[in-house]
Amino acid sequence: MFEYLLVEDLGVLSRIEWREHQKINIIIGENDTGKTYILKMLYCIAKSVEEYTKRSESDNKSWKEILSEKIFWVYQPSKKKLGELVRKSGNRLNVETRLRGEFPNGDEYSFSFGKDTKATITKCTDEVYKKLDLNALYLPTKEVLTALDAIAAVNEQLKIFGFDQTYQDLIQALRIPTSLRKLDKPLENVLADLQKLFQGELSIERKRFVFKKGREKYEMSQVAEGIKKISIITTLIRNRTINKGTILFIDEPETNLHPRAIIALCNMLYSLSQVGVQIYMATHSYFVIKQFEILARQHQESIQLCCIEKSEDIITIKFNDLKEGMPDNPIIDASIQLYEDDVKLDLQS
Repeated sequence: MFEYLLVEDLGVLSRIEWREHQKINIIIGENDTGKTYILKMLYCIAKSVEEYTKRSESDNKSWKEILSEKIFWVYQPSKKKLGELVRKSGNRLNVETRLRGEFPNGDEYSFSFGKDTKATITKCTDEVYKKLDLNALYLPTKEVLTALDAIAAVNEQLKIFGFDQTYQDLIQALRIPTSLRKLDKPLENVLADLQKLFQGELSIERKRFVFKKGREKYEMSQVAEGIKKISIITTLIRNRTINKGTILFIDEPETNLHPRAIIALCNMLYSLSQVGVQIYMATHSYFVIKQFEILARQHQESIQLCCIEKSEDIITIKFNDLKEGMPDNPIIDASIQLYEDDVKLDLQS
């Protein structure tokens, strides 16, 4: 689980220091403020550590080689050089982070590279702690189930830019067979509540995903986008990919969901956080942050809101604990402005 992050000169970001990480971390901000940059960098670190610690004995790749490939295929720089990720007015991208592992103070990792770097990071932490047991999952904004085979072909066979590697990693996780063994009770409860939401479940038949509702079966092209999003999470719980030690990254969980479904999903994510899943999400939704504020206050549980603000070319980040209430932020400001505009129209009539 992440405990600390320092990022310097990444994309549009000059310097972000994130000292305290909670079970649930919500990132908000206007477009082009670096929300997805942060999510993807955290994912690249966690996933590369996971792949390094789980690699076969015959695989001699170092962590920096795995990390370099992960960053390259997740960010997919247009000129196919890692150096393109360095901020235009910066000199060198630098990342320092700490993951909680076997040791009380956490396991520290760092790397950096300049604008001339092509495919491999050279300055990098030498040692990776093999007893750090984690798995990382990234749920992108676009759904993957309808075009699963096409996405897999782009990544596995053609090896070209298009869908970034978060999609391919997710597809591989979805293909893991489900276990007949019962889940731990808290996860069984989460799974039951999610499946009740749409009264059905996702299953694989003849290597294709179908949605089963009672005796009826539906192809993915016939299933609503919101159902597919929820079904992905239920599938990952059922095949034990989401479990204690998972770090789950979600980009705009509200996409294609009705507000009631958004609230239900937030409740389920909170339940997952209570069984050892660390969650990072980027959102533009008032419903998402409001529901998590209610949950934080109701359970007196710290949920971190990270608000990224941009003034001219300077980007800053503010951290607030939703347990203490809803802070001022651009999403609330936009909601208030709409309300005030509505009141003005009523007064004019």
